[in-house]
Amino acid sequence: MSTDAETFRRLLRRPVDDPAVQALIRAAPDGLERVDWTGFIRLQRHGVAVMFKTAPWVTGEEGETLHAEAVHLYGPGYENSAGFAGSLPAGLTFGAEEAPIRATLGEIRNQGGGTFSRTLRRTMPRWISFDFGPDILHLQFSGAGGLELVTIYVPLPGV
Repeated sequence: MSTDAETFRRLLRRPVDDPAVQALIRAAPDGLERVDWTGFIRLQRHGVAVMFKTAPWVTGEEGETLHAEAVHLYGPGYENSAGFAGSLPAGLTFGAEEAPIRATLGEIRNQGGGTFSRTLRRTMPRWISFDFGPDILHLQFSGAGGLELVTIYVPLPGV
C-alpha cells in the first residue's frame, strides 16, 4: 500500500468502478460499506479511510454512482488505528501544534470546534481548514493540541 497522501488524494472524484478505487476496496477488510447516498472503506491497519458520495454531491452530475469524496489519514491511535505512516500533505506531521501549522500554511478557510457540546456531552475537537488546490485540507487536533486527523475532501459542487 502506498505511503504517500498524494496517491490517496488522486482518488478523489473517481467513481467506485475505477480500477484504482476497486483495488483499494479489495484491500479493505470490510470492503465498501454503503448506506443510501454514501459509502465508506476503512483500512485501520494503514490509518486510512475513504468516504464516497453519489455523483451530485461530488461531481455535480446526475446519477447514483458513488465517487470518492474524502480521504481521512489517521494519526497513531486515532479510532484505534495504527496511524498513517506515510508522508502527509504540505509537510505536516502528526502531533504538530496549530500555531506553527497556521504559520506555514497561511490563511485558513474555516475553523471550529474546541467548545463543549451539550448534545454530545463532550468537548468537540478543534479543527481548521485550508484551500488546497481544487480540494480542502481539514486538520483536526487532539485535546492536548496535537494534529490527530488529516482529511482532504472535495468541496460541494458550485460552492
